[in-house]
Amino acid sequence: MMKNIKIFMVSIFILLTAANVKAQQSLKLACDEWAPYQIVENNEVSGFSTEIVRAVLKNMGISVSSVKAYPWERALMMIKKGYADALFSANFSEERSAFAYYPKEAIIESPWVMWIREKSGLKFDSYNDLKGKKIGLVRGYSYTPEFWAFIKNNKDAEEVTDDETNFRKLNAGRIDYAAAELGNGYYLIQKMKLTGIAPLKENPIKSDGLYIIFSKNNVSKDFVEKFSEELKTFKKSDAYQKLYHQYVITK
Repeated sequence: MMKNIKIFMVSIFILLTAANVKAQQSLKLACDEWAPYQIVENNEVSGFSTEIVRAVLKNMGISVSSVKAYPWERALMMIKKGYADALFSANFSEERSAFAYYPKEAIIESPWVMWIREKSGLKFDSYNDLKGKKIGLVRGYSYTPEFWAFIKNNKDAEEVTDDETNFRKLNAGRIDYAAAELGNGYYLIQKMKLTGIAPLKENPIKSDGLYIIFSKNNVSKDFVEKFSEELKTFKKSDAYQKLYHQYVITK
């Protein structure tokens, strides 16, 4: 009887291991539309992070079954529920680390800054400069705990679903500041042909890595560690630099 139970348990372990290995030979990827890191055209996703992730997975011998863009909060839910295997590009947050693995290596380091209309003459040396001003945020973004604490206490924020809406509101004078990642902001003001919009780069809200995160429901920690090492190697290559200069606007 005990022998049969042991055989049964071993069989279950082998089946689960095989299923896990099979799943990690082909990954279902989720993202949001967030240029220049994720660019969506004709339902196809390209962009800096997209190409980096594809290249690293290819070097690992892992195929990509699909890459689809969703609103950010929906994409997070898909990773949390295991409907997708990985999501990019994400900043680190304790809340997300409860349901997703973060590689040690980031795809790229990115500063988050306040954007203003140049003619407003506004500054951002401390949170006191934001008091009484309307601040544009994107729903579901992590920013920092300190920043969110300020927003909660001062109730001066307006949340939208995407950065493009925030820049449109900033340009129209409906908000005073827009909080956005530097590369994404430069891309959007160029795409939208906005003039007189500038970043306050001297005092970023934060400077953080952009990561691909993996669903704990679908992907093993060991796989994530291997991905991180492969990404670290790829970032030293000419191919990484070529993609950076192709997509990222530094102005």
